[in-house]
Amino acid sequence: MPGVRPVPLDLSSHFNNAGIAPDGRPPEGGLDGMGTAFRSQSLPAPGGTILSQGIPFLFPDRRDSKDNISCEAQVIPLPPSTWTTLHVLGMCDWRAFEEPLRLKASDGTWAETRLGLSDATRYGGLQYGESAALSCPLLTPDTSIPLSSLIGSSPPEAGCETEETRIEAGIWHQVIGLPAPRPLSALLLPDNPSMHLFALTLAAADPVSP
Repeated sequence: MPGVRPVPLDLSSHFNNAGIAPDGRPPEGGLDGMGTAFRSQSLPAPGGTILSQGIPFLFPDRRDSKDNISCEAQVIPLPPSTWTTLHVLGMCDWRAFEEPLRLKASDGTWAETRLGLSDATRYGGLQYGESAALSCPLLTPDTSIPLSSLIGSSPPEAGCETEETRIEAGIWHQVIGLPAPRPLSALLLPDNPSMHLFALTLAAADPVSP
């Protein structure tokens, strides 16, 4: 029977977005460009290893105030191995999206699968089979627009006077089976900045020692 060998990836050099409020106040820009961010006090300590469904992930250390990847077709190099499963900690801001995720093999050929991530507020439910990895309040600017119209729709307009609103939300654990297991060398992320990745872990099947 095969065992599972999970390998968390260090994504810190690829982080390009600040989505965690370290002092309880939304950072400038935030997840959606309007200051929306997760409350840090409700999240694990920076830079540690966390478990979701028994899978280890490296939680962002918030180096240089960045803590997640806002997907813009970045290429993520992979340690060489025949990976069979990709585990994702992520979410989308204000909507759910499913986009292509391209896989580069060590021989230079490409394959494609799909990455689906639901809205952080769980609006419409978890639409792509994810599980809840972390539950934490989402801090968002509050304008005169009713909260019920904010969740799952469009972010507040820029230039409005704002007060802070807390919305129950989360970061999701998505599991992607990689097609035709073979040595992989890189991932090409979707080109959709509303999709945010906080951690990635790869898994390969290894024989279990007798």
